[in-house]
Amino acid sequence: MAKHPQWATKHKRKRTELRLINGRYYLYEVSSKWDPDKKRSKKITGKLLGRITKEDGFIESEKAKLRKQSLIVSNLSVKEYGITAFIDNHLSRYKDLLEKYFPEQWKIILVLTYGRLIYQSPLKRIAFHYTHSYLSEQYKGLSLSAKSLSVFLRELGTDRKAITDFFKEFTNGKNNIIFDGTDLISYSRKMEITKLSKSKKGNFQNLINLIFAFSVDLQLPVYYRIVAGNIKDIKAFKLSLTESQISNAVIIADKGFYSQKNIEELNGEKLKYIIPLKRNNKLIKYNKVKTTNKKSYEGFFKYQGRIIWFYTHPAGRETINVYLDEELKTKETKDYLNRIETLPDNYNINTFYNKQNTFGTIAFIHNTDKTPEETYVDYKSRGQVETMIDTLKNIIDADKSYMQDEQALEAWTFINYIALHWYYRIYQLLVKNELTNKYSPMDFLLFLKEIRKVKINDKWYLAETITKTKDLLERLKIHIT
Repeated sequence: MAKHPQWATKHKRKRTELRLINGRYYLYEVSSKWDPDKKRSKKITGKLLGRITKEDGFIESEKAKLRKQSLIVSNLSVKEYGITAFIDNHLSRYKDLLEKYFPEQWKIILVLTYGRLIYQSPLKRIAFHYTHSYLSEQYKGLSLSAKSLSVFLRELGTDRKAITDFFKEFTNGKNNIIFDGTDLISYSRKMEITKLSKSKKGNFQNLINLIFAFSVDLQLPVYYRIVAGNIKDIKAFKLSLTESQISNAVIIADKGFYSQKNIEELNGEKLKYIIPLKRNNKLIKYNKVKTTNKKSYEGFFKYQGRIIWFYTHPAGRETINVYLDEELKTKETKDYLNRIETLPDNYNINTFYNKQNTFGTIAFIHNTDKTPEETYVDYKSRGQVETMIDTLKNIIDADKSYMQDEQALEAWTFINYIALHWYYRIYQLLVKNELTNKYSPMDFLLFLKEIRKVKINDKWYLAETITKTKDLLERLKIHIT
């Protein structure tokens, strides 16, 4: 047998054969097979692996390269990983609490929340998003067909106590809580709570009402309750306070809410409230606004860099707070005078004289023991509540419901509320790092979604990440491995 040079033999490995053909060295696959006739194994030469030269060493053949690529592709899988890792590392409290209160159901709740926040997914697409997420590797074998999830939601929705106990984890005696309500369109004809009612937009639709509590301190919703579309907020607030066991809640209404009847009902239910009054309400005493002497005011405070003057006066058992923002007064005065010139049919100088003392003012009637500054800040927080409602309805796409029974609706609302929590946690992270001028929570999620794991021949690897995503994660001090 000819002796091959060392530069050629060093490339020979197990189950390969070195061949010299026409002065060139080639490496082939080799195996053996038992020959029953000859009663011994016989060598079987397989596919060409490549050639060997003294200068370049082993050079893989093109066909071998193609076979290897085919093997990799057949064993390759790509799944979203960034959001899954973020849930594990930065939203782990939710996972722990869900496991605590829903020990048999928490994994599916987690997957449903993921689907609602990231994709605003209906039930029928949850399984698809789960399959393409690394959650399917962490929580294998979940039954997520639309039919299975419908049954799951009906079962989950029967456990109202576990749902309220879950949200109680986010409240304590120090939280400043605002109660409010909104309506949701319902496309169910089977639920008793769906009622044809006048919506907050002024048109009649089949509605359900959603009562909720918002923590000003935490900047999070901490409670919700679904009631029939024709139930007035006042009655619903009382039962909601009882169920939530929130003792320091204040109901903050909008300007159209005030009426003597509503005040009497609120007092009858022993509810705390702050209600803005329209500027032409006769309960408001503008005598101190009419004078330029600020000595008659009780004081001032700063709100978002602006000076707010205030005074109070009684109105029966309630108190009325009157506030003056002189920057706003100047702006409103200028705006009204400009309109006299541009819209003379609708605006005139005599009306200006009648209104001038109310420009820049806002007045509340309330029955709380809060200071004028606290009352003002609480009312301004209502804007945050309205933003939360807008997020729930438009970003998470929960402004309407197709659920056909109350238990499923209960569970679906619960999942949407957890998604809302996650959204606000991301928002708080962006605020903390002063990035809200560049990124929204949904922008952040899009970046995370681009972080993937790749499975090659049964082993998972973190795929390459673009520089922009790496930079954002570094600024947020988030490490995904």
